[in-house]
Amino acid sequence: MSRERLDALREELKRQGVQGFLVPRGDEYQNEYVPPSEERLAWLTGFTGSAGLAAMAGDHAALFVDGRYTIQAQQQIGDQPLEQQNLNPAAIAGWLCDNLKAGESLGFDPRLHTEPGLAALKKRLAERDICLQPLDSNPIDNIWSDRPAQPSGHARPHPETFTGEASAQKRLRIADLLDEKRADALWLANPEVCAWLFNIRGSDIPHLPVALSCAMLYRDGTATLYLDEAAASDALREHLGGDVSLVHDKAQLFAAARRQHVARIWVDPQLTNCWTLQQLRAMDLELILDRDPITGAKARKNAEELAGSRAAHERDGAALCEFLAELPEAVDGGIADDSFGELEAVALLRAKREAREGFTDDSFDSISGYGPNGAIVHYRVTPESSLPMKPEGIYLIDSGGQYPDGTTDVTRTVALGDFPEQARDHFTRVLKGHIAIATLRFPAGTCGEQIDAFARKALWDAGLDYAHGTGHGVGSFLSVHEGPQRIGKMHTSVALEPGMILSNEPGFYLTGQYGIRIENLIFVKESEQYPGFMEFEELTLAPIERKLIDKLLLTPMELEWLNDYHQRVRETLTPLVNERTRTWLQQATEKI
Repeated sequence: MSRERLDALREELKRQGVQGFLVPRGDEYQNEYVPPSEERLAWLTGFTGSAGLAAMAGDHAALFVDGRYTIQAQQQIGDQPLEQQNLNPAAIAGWLCDNLKAGESLGFDPRLHTEPGLAALKKRLAERDICLQPLDSNPIDNIWSDRPAQPSGHARPHPETFTGEASAQKRLRIADLLDEKRADALWLANPEVCAWLFNIRGSDIPHLPVALSCAMLYRDGTATLYLDEAAASDALREHLGGDVSLVHDKAQLFAAARRQHVARIWVDPQLTNCWTLQQLRAMDLELILDRDPITGAKARKNAEELAGSRAAHERDGAALCEFLAELPEAVDGGIADDSFGELEAVALLRAKREAREGFTDDSFDSISGYGPNGAIVHYRVTPESSLPMKPEGIYLIDSGGQYPDGTTDVTRTVALGDFPEQARDHFTRVLKGHIAIATLRFPAGTCGEQIDAFARKALWDAGLDYAHGTGHGVGSFLSVHEGPQRIGKMHTSVALEPGMILSNEPGFYLTGQYGIRIENLIFVKESEQYPGFMEFEELTLAPIERKLIDKLLLTPMELEWLNDYHQRVRETLTPLVNERTRTWLQQATEKI
């Protein structure tokens, strides 16, 4: 970020007649990961986290981030004239009201925000006679001279061997729900729901294998799909068939709705941007505002998707084990000249994954944190920040892969040598929380917020906690962060249903010293022994660091779980790894 960019933005805001502006980290599809052309927040502020918002108000500017990114934001904005604030609606509204005057206007790009996301802010600003003003063009785009081009990669069919269900069957299944809603059409607001419904994938967004798209599904199971013209091939058209019409201009989507005599349309206001709602209302359509049914349907993985995820996790676990087995020697080899650090570790792990069948990309930027950098919850290593690693202290590696049959996400905390004794207590308490979730049995209808405390109790007993959720949903060769399911303090009212994949990742972070997190992916299944109850089954396969465990803090049940898990890891992965890793794996999974 440069002061010149802030000054240029202020001049552009004056030209557009507003005194403030909101800069979210997102795109028109509300994606978590965005193409380089949509990285407006990073361009303006230097902050590269996956969640955040900047606000301009007169001569003042602020960056709002949550607890995961507090330290990272401090490092990345440095001494720039940006106030750092907590990312919550009350703090954002309060700051804006403090820095804007009655009668002034706060501009926003209606393509980058949703109405529910702005509702509380709009109300608060109105009470202070401050107008929330949609802008026809984004001020940053007008001053970003070297902005990258919008991506337009090929969309490709995703085989039914991985999806477990044909697109035509999915469309008819969702169309039945339209009948129940008495809706003529469903608006598909983002590429993930389109990817699932039409069984297509792409490469327009880093780490998210989708093509930029949106669509309308009609009551008879036919649909109109928007894709960039360059994304549509003959193979894709053949895959979609005659019941799916392709258009290459979003305006043609609205025109198609008129041709289909759509009068009532189902729209998810959490996924659909303000601009799109404006276009639909201008057509005098009746909007049925409710959660998109596809979001829940794709969260409940079928048997083929779960089988694919198991297979992907086996290959991914083998790659991770080969990395962990070679890590100590790589660290030792780099001692003399500091040639092996966090960045080199990421490259080594990436190479191990690339050697595995089907690997297409990392599922997110790996979090490779040695020592104090491990305490930055969502740390993103750069050439400037990369610490050289030594045969001492604690290293945290959170990473994942995208494979056609599954998406992985795993965190392991490693003792590279001597470490502070208190870390053993911290690690074991995190492990106890991890096991508490892994072994939990709960009645059908239970939501993630109702079980979150089980992961935190051992930490709470010692007056400790962590500032992130315990678990997020994960897609099937889709987003590594998938809704609507999650485990955390936040209220969701979303029941955990069979087939849902989630992460189980309690942690603890001691600022300036180390970070600890243990993350496996798990999925929900019905209990065979107790009808009406749900349980979890492990997907991730990788040893948990035995050197950091205080055996005296574990109960007999917890020890049994750990030993059983390690036995399964050893038996499953030994045939898949090289001889060197087999020896390491035998030691890493020895019974405690």
